[in-house]
Amino acid sequence: MAKLITVINNKGGVGKTTIACHLAFASGEAGKRTLLCDFDTQGNAGQFLTKDLQITKRRGGSEQLFEQAELQYTPAWVDNIQLLHGHGYLQELDSRGDELSELAIQKRGEIRKLPFDYVIFDTPPALGPRQTAPLFWSDLAVVIVEPQLTSLTGMADVFKNIQDARKRNPSLQVQVVINRYTKASSSQKKVRAELEQKFGKMIVGEFTTRVAVSDALANYQPVWRFAKDKKLNAAWKDFSGRVLGL
Repeated sequence: MAKLITVINNKGGVGKTTIACHLAFASGEAGKRTLLCDFDTQGNAGQFLTKDLQITKRRGGSEQLFEQAELQYTPAWVDNIQLLHGHGYLQELDSRGDELSELAIQKRGEIRKLPFDYVIFDTPPALGPRQTAPLFWSDLAVVIVEPQLTSLTGMADVFKNIQDARKRNPSLQVQVVINRYTKASSSQKKVRAELEQKFGKMIVGEFTTRVAVSDALANYQPVWRFAKDKKLNAAWKDFSGRVLGL
């Protein structure tokens, strides 16, 4: 059976798509059958994985998980990766609210039997059915957080959402990634210490802001195939492997 991973936070711009794409890159490079489902209306994951900037304007993406039994995937340019892309029309799902949540619960068994080794969900930065449904289905939630005071409030909302999902999916595990950490910032150091105290061993990765990472995706590459910094490359490759359990 596939291992299902949800990448989540309630704040935009923290690096969810960066993490989700690197997990997919690592899985595909390892020869694993990989599906990335993008539930974010911005649809950036699909753009990075297909090199098609117009894909966000087309229906027929991740909404299929709620609408039809025979899924139509879009192949990524990377071997072994298929895509259910994100697009602006996905916000139509939000109006279905509780109905969609119940449908997600009913489809849990079906989605967990998808013919892949890994299914990775990139979720929107807001509570709603497009965020909660993947939590019903997944084995692991990877929570992305920036070490800023405003992030702590959002973390509480994310973990409440996870706890609610565990009522239906009690085996859901949680890992935390600290991203865009500025070590020279005294306020971020303080928040980083609070996160360490609260989450401890749940923290599986920590990354500072590096232009090479965003530049890599802008060139449709994982950072370890783009950047010249061997230490940076090793950190991202090792992190991705640990989260995937490779």
